Amino acid sequence: MKYQLTLILCLSPIVIIYIVMKLVVLMTAVNTESEYVRKEPFRKRGPFVENPYEDVDGEEEEYGDRTDYR
Repeated sequence: MKYQLTLILCLSPIVIIYIVMKLVVLMTAVNTESEYVRKEPFRKRGPFVENPYEDVDGEEEEYGDRTDYR
């Protein structure tokens, strides 16, 4: 019984430090996410592309590397 109590007392600081570290990481993540959500409505967006699905290099694809007839 005495050895079990000694073992628990020796390992308890490690467990306490682990729990405290987990809580600190959780609180930091919650704080960071809260700041991001608070700033999101005021974030500047744009400029947007008129046609995002347009083939911008269509002319280059028509002629390949080996068949450049221009």
